[in-house]
Amino acid sequence: MPHAFDFNKHQYLVGFYPFHLHTLFSAGLGTEVYMTPQPNSAKTAQEQVDEMYNYLTTSGIKLLTVWIQVTSPINWFTSITANVNFIDSIVTRAQHYGLNVGIYTNYYDWNQITSGLILDDTMLWYWNVYGPGVTGESPSDFSDFHSFAGWYTPIVKQFGQVESVCAVTVNRDVYATSSLMAPVGTAEFAQTKQIVVGILGLKNTTSMSKTKIKP
Repeated sequence: MPHAFDFNKHQYLVGFYPFHLHTLFSAGLGTEVYMTPQPNSAKTAQEQVDEMYNYLTTSGIKLLTVWIQVTSPINWFTSITANVNFIDSIVTRAQHYGLNVGIYTNYYDWNQITSGLILDDTMLWYWNVYGPGVTGESPSDFSDFHSFAGWYTPIVKQFGQVESVCAVTVNRDVYATSSLMAPVGTAEFAQTKQIVVGILGLKNTTSMSKTKIKP
């Protein structure tokens, strides 16, 4: 699985691997977690969220935000209504656990899968990539963003995919530091031994409004 990370600003985005989260936290790296739903699985949307949340919790990880990946229309139902209901069930279940919810998608994926569903109280991490590798990168800023589905300001943009950094295959992302909450988790971990992840979008009002690039 490709990872996206920033060596300088200590932010790291990974998939659903608690061992990695422990390792990264020990190295002082902030972490975001994303979930790739499986619409055609025998498990319901609620069961998939439960499985993710319970697995992380029992692994000693406190999750503040989960990003739901809504891409690759071919992997979803052919029915827009079924897709909308499935996504709504995921978001509702995540919010049941008190989680902040973000969506990883872009205009084209979202429109094909949901026909422009508007989700209240969700953040956006969009992607715009022309192809794999450095030559397929789009601008490393939000200049190409156009609002859709009720999202007017993105939190994160993925502008590069399948690139090699220090012999590791990564995706590259940029985020607004104004959306980044002050580092959390270290003091709490000292008391509870529970790692805290998912701080992008939990706004720190003292941050400067500029962007940081994640290789």
